[in-house]
Amino acid sequence: MEGFLDFYSPRPDELTIGESSICSLDFETTGLYPSRDEIVEIGAVRYRGFKEEKSFGGFIRPSQPIPSEATAVHGIDNSMVADAPSIDERLEDLLSFLEDSILIAHNINFDLSFLDAACRKAGLKMPNFLALDTCSFAKAILKGERGYSLQRLAQVYGLDDGQAHRALDDARTAARLFELILIRIPDYESLPMKKILRLSNTRLFRR
Repeated sequence: MEGFLDFYSPRPDELTIGESSICSLDFETTGLYPSRDEIVEIGAVRYRGFKEEKSFGGFIRPSQPIPSEATAVHGIDNSMVADAPSIDERLEDLLSFLEDSILIAHNINFDLSFLDAACRKAGLKMPNFLALDTCSFAKAILKGERGYSLQRLAQVYGLDDGQAHRALDDARTAARLFELILIRIPDYESLPMKKILRLSNTRLFRR
């Protein structure tokens, strides 16, 4: 029995926050609907113990022009993505970057649905990530706010949000928000991630 236990590796959801690899993810897109719209910018940042380890990001060239309505939100226009790689050229590297981490994002179902659509179009299987929605987490712990958009919460709690609606900056802001919420939970450092995921009240979309 002792030898067997020596080889036991805990599941990712059994680890504490200090032991876990957390990846904050954000996409900017041509619109709101993954069935017809596309990713135009990737932002992904990996953390361990709230310390940034590495990042993955950049523009993506969509197969369709970026609508002016989308440019008005994130500021990304067609000239900025003209020489960028397609999502197919970066997708496997992105999935490798996200591997073995717990994903967090603000309104995470938006990002997961676009990632799933990109995987389907490329003939790849999207992994079944453990994932946490920082918007749902904020609603569960930071009760009574007038609004729960990432930019509003960043303003209310004094988070440095960089350039709003840009992928890497929003990913980093979501990570700061995650930390701010988490430290309000008693004994959070000793809790397994499965407990934190339950407390977050995240409801993931199912493919």
